[in-house]
Amino acid sequence: MSSLVGHLACGVAVYLAQPAHHRAPRALLPVLVWLAICPDLDYLAFWLWHIDFHPRFSHSIAFAVATSTLAYLALWRWRIPFRVLALAALSHPLLDFLVGVHPVPLWWPFSLPEALSPIGLLPSAGRLSFNNAYLWRNLFIECGVLLPVLGVLVARARGCRIRTAPLCVWLVLPLFVGCLWSSLSLHR
Repeated sequence: MSSLVGHLACGVAVYLAQPAHHRAPRALLPVLVWLAICPDLDYLAFWLWHIDFHPRFSHSIAFAVATSTLAYLALWRWRIPFRVLALAALSHPLLDFLVGVHPVPLWWPFSLPEALSPIGLLPSAGRLSFNNAYLWRNLFIECGVLLPVLGVLVARARGCRIRTAPLCVWLVLPLFVGCLWSSLSLHR
């Protein structure tokens, strides 16, 4: 599964991608981050009560749409487009799918077979331990792959043309390519 850092980055990116003419309230940022990390709350049930949900329905598109709908109804006065909330919520199952280590129940409850990406574009977070060197390596690789992509998407959403920032692109491109190559070459 993708790391908490990757999920947080997606929530922040959705917030930053709001057009400059549409001033989103600052209170929207924690809502989008919450929607991006919400599916991993099923870990609390496992850690606290040793309940293991299978399939992990919180990682489905239906769950993302449901949480987005609840957020939309709760925040109707803010007039936030539903697609913004849904994008933050859908980023979670998408990132977990792109890891390619564990199957993700994307189509639950409509289809029971879980989806497994044939190619792992992102590294797995691994065992959560501060002295786990693989965790830190994988976090670096994940950030090196994900942050440039999110940066380009945010820049495009805000109307920035890639040609206007060639130095930035040329500085980040080697990091992105190196991290993507490292991620693709990891043992799955």
